[in-house]
Formats: sequence, structure tokens, C-alpha cells
Amino acid sequence: MSPSVADDKPQSKFTLSIVIIGILLLSIYPLPVWVQWLRPEFAALAVIYWVMLAPFQLGMTLAWFIGLSIDLLEGGVLGQHALALTIIAYICALSHQQLKMFSLGAQVLAVFLLVFIYQLITYWVNSLTGGSFNSMLFLLPALMSALFWPLLKLILDYVDF
Repeated sequence: MSPSVADDKPQSKFTLSIVIIGILLLSIYPLPVWVQWLRPEFAALAVIYWVMLAPFQLGMTLAWFIGLSIDLLEGGVLGQHALALTIIAYICALSHQQLKMFSLGAQVLAVFLLVFIYQLITYWVNSLTGGSFNSMLFLLPALMSALFWPLLKLILDYVDF
């Protein structure tokens, strides 16, 4: 493993903490209504990246923590994003070796499917608690996340964990 995520270096933990705070801020930053559907799911993308990188060091616990943080920051159903991100982390942990070996195009497709599952889980929980949606626009962030994946992977590969 080239990045040192598994090491107990203080700068690795500090860098990881800064990136997590940045991802949480990007996830809740207020946008106009018409642009909100175009926001990638930064938390899901980060969890997919970290589980592909170090599935046993940064896995479902980190995904649950990030999801719970998003739930608290958004003020929605407590555990909605935590559940969805933990399931995504589990799926990625099961297939992390295959995901690493995929070409960039295949990774984009896999990321689309994983974020699609994440969106379905969050909207399923939302519908169980009385929420509703009127169109299939809620799946547009999965497409935007897949298109954003190569850039995020390049940026996170550059950051020294």
C-alpha cells in the first residue's frame, strides 16, 4: 500500500481529519435549489476511496462516523446517512481488490452504482419516515459523483495520508 493511511503517524491523522472536515463542509454548503441536484455526494465518494485504499483500517467505522456527522449537520433522520454509508463501505470492503484493479472507466461505473445504492437507501429511509419525492431527480447526484470521481481520486492520491 503506497499511502500510509494504516500508519499511526500524527500527520496522517491530522490530514485525514482535515479532509473529513472539508468533505463535511462540501456536503452541507448551501447552494441554490436548482444547483443542489448537481452536487456530488462527497461523503460517499470519500468513503469509497478510503475503503478501496485501506479497507481494514478505514472502513465501516469511519463511514458510520461520517454518516452520523452528516445526519447531525443536516438535521434529518438520525442514522439515515450513517446506515447508507456503512452499507456502501461494506460493499466496497467485500470487493476492494477488484475495484482497485478496474480501469478508470470501470471505476466510474462502479462509483455510479455505489452512489446510486447510497441514494436509494437514503430515500428509502426518508420515505419510511414520511418523506416523499416527486421525481427521479434525486438520482442525479449519482451521475455527478461518477463524473467527479476521476478528479477526486487524483486529488486524494496527491494528498499524503
